[in-house]
Amino acid sequence: MRIAPLAGLVAVVLTLVGFLLLGDTPGYDATGSEVRAFYADHEVRTGVSLYLLVLAAVFFVFFAAHLAHVVRDVPAGGGWLHRVVLGGGLLLALGFLTGSALTLALVDLADEPTASGPALQALNTLNEDFFIPFVAGLGVMLLGAGLATVRAAVSPLPRWLAWAAVVIGVLVFVPWAGFFAFMAGGLWIAVTSVLLFLRPQDGAPAETVTAGAARR
Repeated sequence: MRIAPLAGLVAVVLTLVGFLLLGDTPGYDATGSEVRAFYADHEVRTGVSLYLLVLAAVFFVFFAAHLAHVVRDVPAGGGWLHRVVLGGGLLLALGFLTGSALTLALVDLADEPTASGPALQALNTLNEDFFIPFVAGLGVMLLGAGLATVRAAVSPLPRWLAWAAVVIGVLVFVPWAGFFAFMAGGLWIAVTSVLLFLRPQDGAPAETVTAGAARR
């Protein structure tokens, strides 16, 4: 599909809007009553944000599949790394879906008088700290794409973008840097999505196209 690369850009936009709508949720140390009050007061807004995040997970899978296909075709560079790219994308999507399910459980329990404060507090703590799967998935996907293209003789991505994938993929797993690396990873996906969409349909490498444009 010609528009397949744009799935990454759509996923990033949906994620950004979804998190903005979700807002400042109760911290991991919030009391049960604070958790109940927040999700009871923000039921509709939270529901819309969860719907957007679920859609984002779907588009991330489509983008990861397309990126894996691109990486697989890298001459003497892809090897088995296209499987790493797809696996990272699936882990990212699974993290989004599981996190959304945990938040939905909080929304449902907030309206239930029988739900105890300690139960809400425990579920909220789990939900607040449930970021490792999708952060790790992003890192794995970027590392796979970067390592496959950074040293390839003919690369579908500009060299700087391939190196950026490697650097961001490593920083995702560094404590206190992972949050900023996750945001940078979203920007990388958006830029890569657009560049892959703009590639000629014959699949000419990005660096070849850039060089040709410079000579003109």
